[in-house]
Amino acid sequence: MEISIITPIYKGNKYLNQYLDNVSKACKNRNDVEVIWINDSPEIQIEYDKNLVKNFDLIIIENQRNMGIHKSRCIGLNKAAGKYVLFLDQDDCISENSIDTQYNLIKNDVDIVLGNGLYENEEASEKIFKNKFSQDFATKKKPYILSRNFIISPGQCLIRRDSIPRYWLENNLEYNGADDYLLWLLMFNKQCRIVCNYDIVYIHKYTGNNVSLDDEKMFNSQLEVIKYLEKNDKYNRKDLKNLKKAILYKHNYKKNFLIETLKNLDIFIYNLYYRLVWRGYISK
Repeated sequence: MEISIITPIYKGNKYLNQYLDNVSKACKNRNDVEVIWINDSPEIQIEYDKNLVKNFDLIIIENQRNMGIHKSRCIGLNKAAGKYVLFLDQDDCISENSIDTQYNLIKNDVDIVLGNGLYENEEASEKIFKNKFSQDFATKKKPYILSRNFIISPGQCLIRRDSIPRYWLENNLEYNGADDYLLWLLMFNKQCRIVCNYDIVYIHKYTGNNVSLDDEKMFNSQLEVIKYLEKNDKYNRKDLKNLKKAILYKHNYKKNFLIETLKNLDIFIYNLYYRLVWRGYISK
């Protein structure tokens, strides 16, 4: 088995048939893909159209209780047989060429292939990365330390399974939202290599209740990230100091912008630069 697609399911029956149809189309030229669902709402029986399971093997794992998205992803990863993994959310989609184009780029010295995608909001959809420069920017460690998580979802990434740090598997976040952020920070810390796939391979669907849209929940999840990195003696201390400073600044400046910005002028300037890059105003 080459590729394992791992998806926690939480009260997600309404998404599953579309998910199966979508993944089946992406796997139509392959016979080396497995899909692993982890039912994280075990009080609800998973229901789907079995006729839609095509071109891949489907494995369903039942959690005994609600474990959260991070622990559920790790449970799926421990069951996975694939050399490479894709963490796909239940309500998101991949393009028909996503698996092929991602797989073609993950050579022996590559740990993550980062694809471009579309981000849906209430009104429309837009490219996650406006141009190649902004996407290349997201393969560097510094923006994740001084600004934020540049990868909208791990569904954009094909990951070499044996590159995933053991520390991420053994230390699971209680608050949903930033477990993928923790993963990227740990992988950067061990100098993993990321390359870009500039194709549109992923669609972040708008459902109106994405955890990433809840600032307070995300902040609590990011504080957990800091807590675990503080306990990890292999994590760079300077990076940790700057990461903590950036996370607290971006949370606190809403209460007193001027004072917090003057105390964190370096973080403010870097984030101003980031916005120009992210919006596509700076390009190759």
